[in-house]
Parts: sequence; structure tokens; C-alpha cells
Amino acid sequence: MRFAKLKSMGQVGALGKHNERERETRNADEARRSDNERLAGSGDWCADVQARLDTVPLVRTNAVLALEYVLTASREFFADGDQGRLAVWTERSMAWLHSVYGQPNVVAAVLHRDEITPHIQAVVVPIDDRGRLNATAFTGTIAQVRELQTSYAHAVEDLGLQRGVRGSEADHQTLKEFYSKIQAPTPARAEVLRAVDDLPAPGRFVAHPETWAAEQREKLVAQLTPAVDAALTKARHFEEQAARSEANNVMLSERVRALEAAYKEHIAQARAADLREVISTLGGQPDRHDRQKWEMANGDHISITSGGKWYNHDQQQGGGGAIDLVKHVAGYDFTDAVAYLAHESGPLVAVAAAAQHGAHTAQEIVDRGQRAPFTPPVATETRWPQVRAYLTLERALPAGLVDDLHARGAVYADQRGNAVFLRTNPEGNAVGASLRGTLPGSEFKGLAVGSRRDEGHFSLTTGTPAAVTFGHAPQVYICESPIDALSLAALHASRTGGPQQTFLSTDGAGSLPRREIDAALAGGALVHCCFDNDQGGAKLWAQVQDAYPGAGAIVRERPPKGVKDWNDALRAQTAAREPAEPAQAYDHDR
Repeated sequence: MRFAKLKSMGQVGALGKHNERERETRNADEARRSDNERLAGSGDWCADVQARLDTVPLVRTNAVLALEYVLTASREFFADGDQGRLAVWTERSMAWLHSVYGQPNVVAAVLHRDEITPHIQAVVVPIDDRGRLNATAFTGTIAQVRELQTSYAHAVEDLGLQRGVRGSEADHQTLKEFYSKIQAPTPARAEVLRAVDDLPAPGRFVAHPETWAAEQREKLVAQLTPAVDAALTKARHFEEQAARSEANNVMLSERVRALEAAYKEHIAQARAADLREVISTLGGQPDRHDRQKWEMANGDHISITSGGKWYNHDQQQGGGGAIDLVKHVAGYDFTDAVAYLAHESGPLVAVAAAAQHGAHTAQEIVDRGQRAPFTPPVATETRWPQVRAYLTLERALPAGLVDDLHARGAVYADQRGNAVFLRTNPEGNAVGASLRGTLPGSEFKGLAVGSRRDEGHFSLTTGTPAAVTFGHAPQVYICESPIDALSLAALHASRTGGPQQTFLSTDGAGSLPRREIDAALAGGALVHCCFDNDQGGAKLWAQVQDAYPGAGAIVRERPPKGVKDWNDALRAQTAAREPAEPAQAYDHDR
């Protein structure tokens, strides 16, 4: 038994053409081609493999797509042409493939009788018990390969076949070499008794039979002794070689066990870091248009990065590692998340993920204790035209508003061409910066290094102070991003002479500006929660309701129907060249 890995459909197609005799096969007897028997599949090997691959959630670019098997026996086993024995061997061999891989995964197989030695060539798609393409689960270690050879030998041993010597030092043969050797002509048997043929025939009469017989024995011994000595020498050599192999096996077995343990630990760590595998167990489906994005059952879209990070675009939340991802998607606590991974991916993966989570948490604690003071990104005026064009043309923000903020240093360009929105605390000190990519097609957004998300926010204040507008309470508008805050300010720009208005950004769900809300309520302000028209906005509003139950001075103000956020509303108004549409009626649901 030999197998080979197939990593491309081109390899599968070439194998199929050979096995279906759709191209010249020099070792095959064309007159006996009709004796071949298809044991599995449709005859289109590529289509059979692809149909099975379509059932798995993910096929990696470097994955082993299928395994090719060649199953045969010695030529002597088939020499008498016993078709009954051949049929039993064929049935046992296919049953063994089904028992190892599952019958649905043995997608193609053919019994070749048109070559010197009958043999089965089969292709299996290695899908594991969890429904994933996983050749490593079957052939990942030397021990697994040996076990495959042993289990196949057990399956056919009652037919008179024996397994090869375990631990043999014979050179490993590739599948191609093995296939060639089973088709090679058998060399002529050594003429061990050639000396007997050379003995002279006795005469018609032998005067002294005993003397003649003794002379012939001496001649026979003299001629056979070199051959016998050579055979004994070879036998002793094989015995010594077997003894060395047995001794080596004892020593190597311990090394193999240690290496397998280390390998399993390494694989577990890699699988724990591969969030694509984890998210697929959570019901995620790969996005057809974005290889890094997955769609969840609830409609959320989560991106997975190569660094083991994830980000939920709908809820505007992110994190790192398998444990955090399971906690976020399934709503589990740490203990349940570890138990989930142990059940879905195995104990080793769960332990590795927990270790990674602990190391990450510890590093965060260290970083918080050693975090350097925030330093604003360096302003790069040569990149400002690019950023200004993005804000005024693509985002439709008023040029006067953008230029005023830039003149005050509240909005500018960094050296990478990102738009920088400074975040300040209630005392007016810069404690961070929100960044937004402005290159065509860029989706980048995040915080500058050293920013403290919970210590300050980007904000803009307009209108007349409350002390001058007697009877008019100040207004605070909370949006999900700096661009949404500026968009809403632009939509409110036509309302002149009103009370003081403050527009500020949360920079995503999960980061409520608690100090600003508390100060606004204490000052008699009306707080408008102007969150997006999506699931993330709904969850953020739920957080506000949980934090301020029954607060009559907090209301939700939605973007107009048909748009997701306030910048969409501003761009729609600009495109239509119509006056600003009044904000929608407040949602007073508590």
C-alpha cells in the first residue's frame, strides 16, 4: 500500500486520465482494457473530487485536496489467476478504505486488470469527523502512516498476505517508483542447483558404486559450498541488520513519541491561532467578495486578520484570539468558551487558546502600567490636500467646517495620509486621536498609539452658550464616529440662533462617553443618542438604557429612513441639492 498527496485539480485530472485510460499507458495491455472495473466514482475524477470539496466550509489555498492510494499484493498472490481470490481481495481493500475515510470520501476507484499485477488506484478526499478538509488528521505523522499500513495488512492477512517488516531500513519508495516496480518483469530465478545439472551421468556399469557416489558428493559439495556460504553470509547480514533495526526501534520510538507530542502541541497552537477555523465552528460563512470577512448567522460581518485579530463591522467591536472570538459570538464566559473549544477543536487546542488568552491579558495589564503618554501624530501638511479632498468631496463635509477645524488643529493629516481627529478630555487636554484612512478603497480606522479610549472623545461645539439663551437647554449629540458627528453638525447648521450644541463621537460600540453624559445631565442638557440604523446602533442604545434607566433627558435620534448613518444622510442631501431634512422624530422608548 502506498499513497500520495494531491494539492491541485491539475494533479487530480492527470491521475483521472491515466486511470480511465484516456491517455496512452505504456504498461497496460490495450486488449485487456475491458477487464478493468470501476469501483467508485463517475469516471470524471475532477468532478467527483470537486463535488466532495463543495461540502466543506473552507478549502485553504495550500490544502491537500485529495489522497491517491495504490493497493496491491505480490505478483505470486495473483499468479494462479484465481478470480474468486481477486474479488475477495478487492472487496476487503475497498472496505478498508471506507473504514478509514468513510465511504462518501472515497470518491473514485478503479481495479486495473490490464497490467502485469492487478491493483486498485483510488482517490479519497480527507474530510475529518467535524466535516473539515484535514489530511493531517489521517497522515500527519509517521506513526499514523505506519498504523495505516498495519491496519490494511490486518484487513487482508487471512488471505495469506503479510505486512512488510516493521522498522525496515529499506529505502522509502515514492508512489511513482512503487507503481513502476509492481509492473516490472520478474527477474529469472537464480539457478541454485546449477551444479547438479553439471554432474556427469554414470556409465552403464559402475564397478565401484560407493566410490563413484563419494566422488560425486565431493564434487557437488565443492561446487555448492561457495553458493551456500554466500547465502549464509547474506542471512547473517540480514539477521544483524534486523537486530540493529530492533534496537534502533526501541530508541527511536521514544524520540518519535516526544516529537509527536511536540508536533501535536505545535499544531494545537497553530489551530488556536487560526481564527478562520474557529469562526467556521461558530457558523461563520466566508464572504465571496472579501477573503478576510465572514458572515455570521445573525447577519454580522466579522473580519479575521493574519495576526490573530478579529473585528465585528456591525457592532464595531474587535479583539484578539480564539477565546475572545467565542465569547463575543456565542456570548460565553471564559470557562464556557474554553469548554466549547475543547468540544469543537479538541483539548489541546482549547489549552493552547487559553494559554494565548492568558498571555495576551497579562501583556495588556503590563502595557497599561507602562503605557507611554499620548503623543499626537505628526501633522504632515503635504498630505492635507488628499485628506481635505476625502472629507469634502467623498464625505461631502462643508469645506468651511473642515478648514476651520484644520486651522484649530482639531483635524489634520498624518504622514501616512490618514485623517486625524484629536480626542480631548473634559479639561480640553488631548488624550488620543481617531484615525481614518483616506486612500481610495481604504477601510482603515482606529486609534493612534497611546490613545485612551475611555478618557476623551472627538467633539465639536456650536451655537450660543446656555447662559445667553435663557430657557433653552443645551443639546449633546452622540454619534458613532467623528465623520458622523461632523455630518450631523452640518445637517444642523441651518438652525441658527439656537442653544449650544455639542457633537461628539464614541468611536464604536462599547465606549460610552460616561463623564460627558453625566456632566450634560447635571447641567440640564438634553442628550441625543444619534446611533446608526443597524444592529450595532441598537446594541449601543441598549447600553445607554442599561446605564441610565428611566432618564427622561436621554433620547434616541435616528438617521433618516433608508440610510445607515448621518454621513449617508448628508451625502444624500448634497446629491439631491435640497435643503437639509429635519432630524427624525425622537425615539422615546425607554
